[in-house]
Amino acid sequence: MLKPINYAIIISILISYSNSCFCQSNAKKEISNYFDKTVGEEILNSNNGKIHIDRYNLKNDHNYYLNKNFVSGTVYYDNQLYENILIKYDIYKDLLVKSFGNTTSLAIDLTSEKTDYFIIGDKKFVNIDTKYKYPKDVTGFFEEKYLGKNISLYIKHFKTSKEDITDNTVYTEFKEHRNFELLFESKFRTINTQKELLSIFPQLKSEIKDYYRKNKFLEENNPDQFKADLIKFIDNNLQSLSSKN
Repeated sequence: MLKPINYAIIISILISYSNSCFCQSNAKKEISNYFDKTVGEEILNSNNGKIHIDRYNLKNDHNYYLNKNFVSGTVYYDNQLYENILIKYDIYKDLLVKSFGNTTSLAIDLTSEKTDYFIIGDKKFVNIDTKYKYPKDVTGFFEEKYLGKNISLYIKHFKTSKEDITDNTVYTEFKEHRNFELLFESKFRTINTQKELLSIFPQLKSEIKDYYRKNKFLEENNPDQFKADLIKFIDNNLQSLSSKN
């Protein structure tokens, strides 16, 4: 269960101190270590997660999916459904972050192994490790974009980071990326390029090439939807081919 804890006031004061010393990364690390040593285990036992602290000194972008602020979402956690709770998805660490109660100044990292899926807006993210138990080359949370009869599409949203020094201050800059993963015959295959798709479905070479040619605008302006529509198109063609055999 996601229960309130008795350390809220203490933690709030410490986080406020951390925020006032935002440029002092060492201060943040010391506070994090304090949490781990003094209240970490009790927090872990009572809330199924650990205190969340951002140690980054940001200049522009952030380490979250879409929004660095908490949004109302749905989580299936530890075999229980929670609706209308405040969450945000750290795609740099691949962690789901939940607020404490109604406050947005305190948060915990939910235990990934206990998080089956969560929904932010109209996007559903599933834990590939808990949904598919067999050995695979992918791990973590993926957006569930298309579920078909023969094939399915998942999107891995993630960010990389680098440090930038401006006026003797160290900032962390993030850049967002995505990988498209196709689930076909109980195996995940990366399909970021047309060439990768053609290698999987050589029997549909002309159809796939023609689809790319006719949908260039969508590919450039909404690559996620383009890929989902393409996979649905391929799925329908596979069904047609199987019905003829």
